Amino acid sequence: MQFRRLTRSVFKHIVCDKYMTLIKYVRGDLFSAVTTAKPVLLAHACNCLGVWGGGIAAIFKRKYPGSYKLYNEYCKKHSKNPESILGTSLLVPAVQQENVIVVCLFTSVIGQESPHEIAKNTEMAMLDLKNKLQHPEMIGDLHVQEMLKDAIGKELSVNMPKINSGIFGVPWEFTEDALEKADMKCTVYEL
Repeated sequence: MQFRRLTRSVFKHIVCDKYMTLIKYVRGDLFSAVTTAKPVLLAHACNCLGVWGGGIAAIFKRKYPGSYKLYNEYCKKHSKNPESILGTSLLVPAVQQENVIVVCLFTSVIGQESPHEIAKNTEMAMLDLKNKLQHPEMIGDLHVQEMLKDAIGKELSVNMPKINSGIFGVPWEFTEDALEKADMKCTVYEL
């Protein structure tokens, strides 16, 4: 009989209920989450230079060009010191869909950091997002503020692909640990 070694990730999901309640895995298209009525948070890992050129970011750019424009303008404002937004989040409305908020998690300046650094930046960006969701007045976009104020009392989940694991090349277990440390409900979509 052959035994497979359990990955740390699988072991946590089997042994500890806490992790099972924080991160939910779904097979399917991330963008199918937009069919719910409450504000839908669609998150992805972003660089700090204002470029959504490849991977899931390119799909976000194609689906939500208005959101990309807001993200790009935000990054341009910080272009002299892009590191200043590292480990933070930006919430922008999806102009094309009224109930969708695009969440930009600034996890890397441009993908040069180590996987551990990107994971730490992810944890910080998620904690920043958590703080903004608890205090919508901290969000720069008034439309997003209103959407979130209307959602007070509703449980929101951050919907995302397996962030950082594509172009940034971070092992999923590193990012998963960062998400768990941020202590937020996340729905991770896998194809």
